Amino acid sequence: MWDSYFGFVITFVAVFTLVPYLTSLITSWLGHLSKIILVNNLGNNSQLVVGGLGVIIHELGHAIFAYLFGHKVTHVQLLNTNYRQSGSLGSVDHRWNDRNVYQMLGNFFIGLAPYYLCSMVLYLLQKYLLHAQFSVSSLAQSLNINTTLSVSMIFDSVLGNLKSSFANASWGMIIVYIILTIMIASTGYDLSRNDFMTVNKGILPWVVVLIVLGSILYVVNFRIQVITGAIYFTAFSILFMFHAIISILLSMVVIKILGFVNFI
Repeated sequence: MWDSYFGFVITFVAVFTLVPYLTSLITSWLGHLSKIILVNNLGNNSQLVVGGLGVIIHELGHAIFAYLFGHKVTHVQLLNTNYRQSGSLGSVDHRWNDRNVYQMLGNFFIGLAPYYLCSMVLYLLQKYLLHAQFSVSSLAQSLNINTTLSVSMIFDSVLGNLKSSFANASWGMIIVYIILTIMIASTGYDLSRNDFMTVNKGILPWVVVLIVLGSILYVVNFRIQVITGAIYFTAFSILFMFHAIISILLSMVVIKILGFVNFI
């Protein structure tokens, strides 16, 4: 598949387009379910009181990447306390030049930005609050030893790291971590239909850029480096997805418990 020119380019494009799209889509579906559970168990205002931090990080992700890709950001509302009137918890309005390829392909990243920013924040919380031992270098070493690293091995790495982190951290830090995880994961991962519409606007220029880049890398014989990079990228993408899913499931369980206690 990587040997022929067409096989190389098609695989290159597929990996760096479909992997981020699909992992974000799967996580977003669960994130949307988490928000529904939040509202059903703790009321509409819980989206602000409990999930407000997640909304802020979500909108910051859109705004940061809109600025990075040279879009004209016309309005940023990180948290809308009057969401009942507009129906939006937060918003980022931006414009771009249809003739500017860089700005056009930026839409792909702008739409997916909340997923990656929420994942990065949760990873940093785990690292500094729970002193998690897991690092990207440990997974990289596993990949160097075994390039056939399986999905189950990545999931076990994430789950094992969480278990060891909870076992070694103080109760105070664990409670703070769980609270912040709920505040972020309950709302931050819910990518809206408009978010994916933004992603779709950037897919074509992103694919074109990847085709050109893949062709150059094939001609200069960087195939081995690209194959290695694609394996790393896929593995880390799955890792981010599993960590996000576990965080969302944790928030859903705690919200369910809080809703049950509130009902009693």
